[in-house]
Amino acid sequence: MSFVSSITVIITVIIIYYALIRIFSILFRITGIPREKAGFQTVSLLTTAGFTTGESEIIVSQKTRRHIATAAMLTGYFFSVVIVSLFINLFLSIDFSKFDTELAIMFVGFGGLALFFGFLRIPFVQNALNKGIEDITFRAFEKASKENFISVLDTYGKEAVVNIFLYKVPEFLEGKCLADSDIRKKYSVNILMYTRNGQNHYVQPDTIFSSKDILIAFGPLASIKEAFLLKEHEIKVEKKEEDVNEITIMSNFGYQALVDINLKKVPAILEDKSLLESRIKDYFSINIMMVSRKNKPLNLTKDTVIKKGDRVIAFGPYENIHSVFGVRK
Repeated sequence: MSFVSSITVIITVIIIYYALIRIFSILFRITGIPREKAGFQTVSLLTTAGFTTGESEIIVSQKTRRHIATAAMLTGYFFSVVIVSLFINLFLSIDFSKFDTELAIMFVGFGGLALFFGFLRIPFVQNALNKGIEDITFRAFEKASKENFISVLDTYGKEAVVNIFLYKVPEFLEGKCLADSDIRKKYSVNILMYTRNGQNHYVQPDTIFSSKDILIAFGPLASIKEAFLLKEHEIKVEKKEEDVNEITIMSNFGYQALVDINLKKVPAILEDKSLLESRIKDYFSINIMMVSRKNKPLNLTKDTVIKKGDRVIAFGPYENIHSVFGVRK
């Protein structure tokens, strides 16, 4: 490969790499991860840096996110190998008899790349680019999706502004105008506007939503998921009331919480396993602080097995606790 070809291929690969960062960030956001967290975790995965924080638990705690993370890691590893190989080829292809000319070509090529990324940092360009990539990603999901999905645009504590793609209108909204749905009363969720056939519309009291609509909503993220994610409804229909665990937040510390769990169904990770065997702390960063059985505290050891009917005091990321134990408000 000639020197000029090497420079061209490297620049092209870097631009593709940048686009992949944006795409994987959007995919994480579609699963409900806020923008900043999605971007940080994507860069960590694609660069194979292996940088982890407590926030990484929100990825490993959900199957879809684990699949996206796996794809990002494999893609990142592939591109790391490709980029290193291209740079090695670049230096091997240098003709030192024309070093001044090739140095000028390298300066122009990478200088142009730096200017290109500087151009992308201009706010209106960045917003237009993000919107374009998001639109393409959303359209791909619209065609492939068999369920509703949520993309978190921004968070304010426990509340969030989200995009909701409706593959199927939830039962409480089906055939009903917004005023009759009582969505504010039931879920504390406000629908701000919606997009239908590429056209944006403000909501009215008589608005009736259809499949393929994209909503912009604001409210508690947990309530938005409860209202619009089809799997949440299916789980609620299938589970008997007596099999649904009750979780009460005792204290909240950022995204972590100390909770009291009335265990009406033992999670799969704990079923017939000791605390040591379950590895619940390793997998989900959940610490079981206390277990009481028939109103008597147990002496917790690594061999303790939690059973149906126990009362459990646990501490860890609330989203992980919700994922493992389930919650009923």
